[in-house]
Amino acid sequence: MVHALLEARRALKPGGRLIDLRPTMRNRRVELELSSATLFIGEIDSASTFSDHVAANAALAAALAAGDFRLEHQTTFHYLSDLDSLADLRDFKRGLRRSVMPESIFERIDALTADEGDAYLIRIRREMLIARYRRL
Repeated sequence: MVHALLEARRALKPGGRLIDLRPTMRNRRVELELSSATLFIGEIDSASTFSDHVAANAALAAALAAGDFRLEHQTTFHYLSDLDSLADLRDFKRGLRRSVMPESIFERIDALTADEGDAYLIRIRREMLIARYRRL
């Protein structure tokens, strides 16, 4: 983030806007949507990425304190990934770099969907941060 902010300061004219879009420090949630209810199944542990978030927040705080940028707006939203099967969830897990998905998530979904056929959806819910900064 430090290098990105330096590049943004160099490239943006005064008054230019910087958009910061990244995951929050909250773990991703795994949910199971059945015809009768949506159930919370577990979380994907992202603790190993927290130091990256802390460093990014510190870099932004320093840029704001130095007067390089001004925060104009910030909010969070959920980014959803819908998966059709446990095989799709296994593929999703293989794509994780540092986060950890416990095997108990697969076991619980398998037990809960034994009588459902294909009438379910696995949802990964990730909280994202989006912020707009103005270059001063």
